[in-house]
Amino acid sequence: MIIAIDGGTTNTRFTLVEAGEVIDRIKCSIGVRDSINNGRQVLERAVKDGISELLGKNSIHAGEISCAVFSGMIGSENGLYKVSHIPAPAGAEELKRGAVRVSLPDITNIPMLFIPGVKTFTDPGEKPLSELDIMRGEETELIGILAGTGLCEPLTIVLPGSHMKIVNTDADGRITSFRTTLSGELIRAAAENTILSQSLKGGYPERADERFLHMGYEYAKLHGVNEALFKIRVYANFIKNASPQQLYSFLIGAVLHDDIRSLSENSSGKIVISGSDPFRSAIASLLGESGGTIVVLSDRISEQASSIGAELIWRYTLHRD
Repeated sequence: MIIAIDGGTTNTRFTLVEAGEVIDRIKCSIGVRDSINNGRQVLERAVKDGISELLGKNSIHAGEISCAVFSGMIGSENGLYKVSHIPAPAGAEELKRGAVRVSLPDITNIPMLFIPGVKTFTDPGEKPLSELDIMRGEETELIGILAGTGLCEPLTIVLPGSHMKIVNTDADGRITSFRTTLSGELIRAAAENTILSQSLKGGYPERADERFLHMGYEYAKLHGVNEALFKIRVYANFIKNASPQQLYSFLIGAVLHDDIRSLSENSSGKIVISGSDPFRSAIASLLGESGGTIVVLSDRISEQASSIGAELIWRYTLHRD
């Protein structure tokens, strides 16, 4: 058994994995942001407590765990231990070679393995800004997605979230290029921290309203995202025949416009969409008119991909020496 620890900016997830199967998982609302704001000891305590809670919940002794495998921002300069990004193209073999074994006995005596992130460059001076990008955590998720789907062909994999990742992989499952946008953060910021907040309060939809989703997308296509966002306020105050959920769907469609356009123009082969709703289904709906093959992953594959990927990379490292 291993414990896969996916440490992000705002949350840290702990998953017990055995032989490719997820046994149990817990989450704590502490991430790298708390380390930056309140000191690294906050994150150290959260990881120590999270491991203890997961073990206790399942009546497992620490000696029964082969490794604690870390991925995501927890391996950054503001996390528990910094691991350098490796350059693309990168797949399981490259991640195996770049993973670092670490001992942090103040947190746990379980052996630790930190998985590196991936970057699109070796020397940033060699490429224009448009071709420079980085990821931490998504590389591990991608390994799990490829294992879960069995797809062995060039793909474009869409990973919605606070930071939208649009990743191209080759037939060998290696990351060849990717692009990142702040779509998730922008949607949340607009909904909670602008004049739109009153109109959208309580409106986060489990699944986007198709008509308003496409209305937002088409308005942004014709007039730009900024103007489209203000139309939500106009709609709420003067037309008044839309629910907060419908207006939120309009917002999602407007903000996703540039991502969908980029996907339509730059995808390499089959498009695979991971993540959760409302964004997973919204992206699939907006891409539907572009043609091509679209694969929408199940909740199970999407939710377990990072943990399964972490276990696979750990198993590869057992044979690297």
